[in-house]
Amino acid sequence: MKKCVVIGGGIAGLTSAVYLSKSGINVELIESSNKLGGRAYSFKDTATGSIIDNGQHILMGCYEETLKLFRLINAEDNLIYQDRLSIPFLNSNSKLYKLEATKLFYPLNLLMGLLNYNVLKFEDKVSVIVFFIKLAFSNKNKLKGLTVEEWLFRENQSENLRKSFWEIVCVGALNSSTKKASAELFASILKKMFLHGNEASTLIIPKLGLSETYCKPAEEFLLKNETSISFSENVLELVIQNNSVKKIITSKREIEDFDYLISAVPLPALKKFYTDNELAKINLENSCIVSIHIWLKENYLNEKFYGLIDSSVHWIFNHGDHITLVISDANYLVDKEKEEIYKICLEEIKKYASISEETVKHYKVIKEKRATFIPTPETLTKRPGTKTKITNFFLAGDWTDTRLPATLEGAVISGKKAAGYIIKNLE
Repeated sequence: MKKCVVIGGGIAGLTSAVYLSKSGINVELIESSNKLGGRAYSFKDTATGSIIDNGQHILMGCYEETLKLFRLINAEDNLIYQDRLSIPFLNSNSKLYKLEATKLFYPLNLLMGLLNYNVLKFEDKVSVIVFFIKLAFSNKNKLKGLTVEEWLFRENQSENLRKSFWEIVCVGALNSSTKKASAELFASILKKMFLHGNEASTLIIPKLGLSETYCKPAEEFLLKNETSISFSENVLELVIQNNSVKKIITSKREIEDFDYLISAVPLPALKKFYTDNELAKINLENSCIVSIHIWLKENYLNEKFYGLIDSSVHWIFNHGDHITLVISDANYLVDKEKEEIYKICLEEIKKYASISEETVKHYKVIKEKRATFIPTPETLTKRPGTKTKITNFFLAGDWTDTRLPATLEGAVISGKKAAGYIIKNLE
């Protein structure tokens, strides 16, 4: 039986391990920390006993490969699915608006939902509709080198429309502002979200913490398939001979009994044990996501989540016993004290959700400094493919060339692709 070592227990590494073990390949998974999940995991807050995520994640119906993986590991029941797109928004006067697809057939349901979204003026609604019609027939090559902001200006999208619609979509999808994000990549994402049927545009929310949602089911699947999982083990060096990895030196041992190797770790971690001239030239700028978990004496919020219009806080997620505020594209907050970030958020939720400091029992601020890379137009040309120049060594991770931003879907696609090359070699 052929053996593959997978380095990294995030979603990309777990995906590779799942598909390899499903195909009858002997798999050994090595994780440097004491948990699975990488940058998407949950843990127990010691002060309250609540399970919280290091960063809230939303899936979409267009995440086809992620949903396939969840079905494979029997985790699909850990998700809350929408029948049709519905996003509640709050403005700075605590007024609720809904961007909600109607019960009509696709695409009229989305069209009517947009026309009923009263945050926008009528002329802005028409402008968005014309934008999507042009998008359906657009050539992505014409967007090469453009930022989202430049594209929106070119398409005469108004300031109100950019603030009340496009900035929210862009920051949510790419964790980057319209000023930096690639128009080419954004166009690709918009097509997947809104031009591939009703289900593709729906939002999917985990019922549980991220670790409970997919990490534990993946681990159970792997253990049933006799996969070996090693925690708290760092890869230090790869010994390469005759264009093939022959030995893996870790903080605990030396591994030689393997045929293939997949690295599913972030680029900075990869550079610590693999030297390659082309990879050395790649430096992807990171984009931070800040999550602020707030426990309230009384929670009057009714929706599962809210988008905030023209706010520094982008989303509020309602977990019942606590709420989670999410600030994407948050590099400007990295050096701020957590108490200062909390105060900023208090000002916002007071305006947007009528929540005052007196109702707060406890809070916790989490900075995920390397949550994603910033998908600038230049970045698209730098991301490496799955294959390396080493014959038995493959790359996975949301930072590789998946043609998607740094999302769960991108990570899953990368992991499945890496596994696919190995499985194909053995057929």
